[in-house]
This record gives sequence, structure tokens and C-alpha cells, in this order.
Amino acid sequence: MTAALSLLLLLLAPACVAGQSAAANLYNQANALYQQGQFEAARQRYAQVAESGVADARLSYNLGNACFKAGHLGQAVLWYERALRLDPRDEDVRANLRYANQVKQDRDPPSDNVVWDFLMRLYFLPTANEACLLFTLLLVLACGLAAWGVVDPGRRPAAWTPLLALCAALLVLSGAYLATRVYHREAVVEAVVTAAEGTARSGPDATQTTVFVVHEGTKMRVARTEAGWLLVRLSNGLGGWLSSSAVEVI
Repeated sequence: MTAALSLLLLLLAPACVAGQSAAANLYNQANALYQQGQFEAARQRYAQVAESGVADARLSYNLGNACFKAGHLGQAVLWYERALRLDPRDEDVRANLRYANQVKQDRDPPSDNVVWDFLMRLYFLPTANEACLLFTLLLVLACGLAAWGVVDPGRRPAAWTPLLALCAALLVLSGAYLATRVYHREAVVEAVVTAAEGTARSGPDATQTTVFVVHEGTKMRVARTEAGWLLVRLSNGLGGWLSSSAVEVI
């Protein structure tokens, strides 16, 4: 069994290396094309790398730039949003996303709660992976302190009890934070209009009454899907059914 597994890994390794090499070559080609001003060709090369399964903030950012330069505003916003989820502290991504949101046709209403916006940005500052790593480290530390106290109680320093209590409190807080981030990632689905225009209707059918019209680059929350239609809700609370061909999930 072990020999068969080793043989399988050896057979798969060249394919993995070849795939990584091909993606790297496409990425380098895209960079060169972008520098030459061939933005549509660069966009296609970057998209091929993304379609191969590479999830990287810099790739998403470059793809967003190429989409913007090639005139695909909705795709640009989509990839900037994806880049921001992978690296929420990248100021270049934030700056380009702000600019794209300023030039799109459907402007987001200005926020009237600066404090809440600041808290939300602070909340999403770490990535979910970083929150998971912090929770894991605190868990290991708490278990280590607890084990030390059980194995050698006579040599515990005076600060052992408050240190364990602090570690346990931080563990609970980080666990609660991680749980909310995982819930948000799994339960809150957002999408961006990538078509030039999308017509939201009162039901999941093209014959239903028009509720509102949105244009490329508009970001919205997806409540549910049904037979090629998405029930979406705008930031102002207005909801309607959009064809899935008009939007892409972030």
C-alpha cells in the first residue's frame, strides 16, 4: 500500500510541476502584454491563470487592472473585490476599487455612520486564515500551560494562574471572532454585475415585472438562487431577481 502511494505521488509530481510552470509562464506573458499596452490580451492570460485554480491577491489585482484598462468595468470591480478578500490590507487594491466605484454608473449611497464603517474595516482587517492561525496558536499555548500546571504543580510561578486565565480568555474571544468570520464567509454571498446592464424583476422569470435596473460594477448581496436566477438585495435594501448571466459571485 505504501509503495503504491509513493508511486502515485511520483507520477503526480511532474504533472503538478508542469501545471505550476504553465501558470507561471502565462502570468509572465500577461505582465509583458500589460506593459506593452495590450490590455485585452493581458486580461485573457491573467484569466487563464485564475481559471487554473491559482488564488492569489496580486493575480486578482493585476487581472482587475487589466479588465479596467480593457473596458470591462464590472469584471474589474469583481477582481478587485476578490483581491481584497485575499489581502484586506492592500492599499493599492483599496485605492483602485474606490476609483472604479467612483466611475461606475450606479453610485453607492454615501455612508452616514463613519464609526461603523471604521469598525467594519477593522473587523475584516485580518483574513479568515490569519484568524484561524491565531486561534490555533492560542489553543496550543493554553494546552501547554494547562499541561505544565498538571505535570509539575510544585514549580509553577506565581503568574501561572493569571497567565492561563488570560490565555483562556483570549482563546474564547479569538474563537468567537473566528466563528463569526467563518459564518460570514459561508452565509453571506455577494456578487457584482458584470454585464453592461441587468434588469431585476419581481420573480425568477423574464416575463415578471421590472423592479429596477443595475449596471456593471454594482455590488449586491445574494439571498438565494433559483433556476438560473438570483434574488439580490442592493445596499439601499431594494431587492429583485436578476439573471445569473448578468452577475458573478465574488
